Amino acid sequence: MNLGAIAARAALNREVRAFFESRDFVEVETPQIVVAAGTDPYIDPIPAQLTVGREMRAMSLHTSPEFAMKELLAAGMERIYQICHVWRDGEITALHNPEFTLLEWYRAGVPYDVIMDDVEALVGAVLDIDGPMQRMTMQQAWLSACGLDPIQTAGDVDALAEASGNGRWERWDELFFDLMLERVEPWVAEQGAVFITEWPTELAVLARRCSHDPRVAERFELYVDGVELANGFGELTDAHEQRTRFEIDNSQRRAIGKPEQPMPDRFLAALSRGLPQSSGVAVGLDRLLMLRVGASQIADVLPFALER
Repeated sequence: MNLGAIAARAALNREVRAFFESRDFVEVETPQIVVAAGTDPYIDPIPAQLTVGREMRAMSLHTSPEFAMKELLAAGMERIYQICHVWRDGEITALHNPEFTLLEWYRAGVPYDVIMDDVEALVGAVLDIDGPMQRMTMQQAWLSACGLDPIQTAGDVDALAEASGNGRWERWDELFFDLMLERVEPWVAEQGAVFITEWPTELAVLARRCSHDPRVAERFELYVDGVELANGFGELTDAHEQRTRFEIDNSQRRAIGKPEQPMPDRFLAALSRGLPQSSGVAVGLDRLLMLRVGASQIADVLPFALER
């Protein structure tokens, strides 16, 4: 057990809280056992069961505090952040543990480049990165890394497979992530700290479409030395479009043999009441701590990692 990592985490948490307090954010807490954890085909909640009287209710451990935090935005809060444990079923790798710590924050009334400014300031201070971080679109990153254009071929699995010479695939999104892993991320790892912005709308999740190009969405990720640290959005505020995306997610889950997830009706109701233009981001604190202390795997900074 690395006791030094425990002290380093405590110091990081103090630094994070000081960062947000200096910017007039309010620290919030939201439920960690929820009715609807989300429909994303690539994120699997861990089931939980709650007994109320004689009634047993199917619940889940939350995979992110996103829905509840956006409800707070809809209720009138403007700058909020949270440090919490989240749970996701699936792989245990050098960068994944089923239980991990997220730092998530939101601002009402700002475009998503302001959230990127926040991320740059916080991560730059924690990791002693001087100067501005690169920002490039997903299209620019792919063209630079492997000469492929993910926007021109978005949604067309045959076109992307032919352009990449990567065999036959049934699903465009699966081929997209395979190419990201094999061809794009190794190139990104050589760029130091870089934001990858303007994701294809097929992968928008909860992000709104870009006004200048509806083929892409206001989604970004921050990579530092090849480690994905942050995933942020200019938030979608249209309840009808969001419900449609959730339904598409569940159809994709059925197609790949996964169970459907409950519709996040409470979150959709908050969108219907009115969510202001907002932007937000989630940062993996365990990964940030890894980079800060020079660890090679997430278990090195988790004293109770599931597998060591």
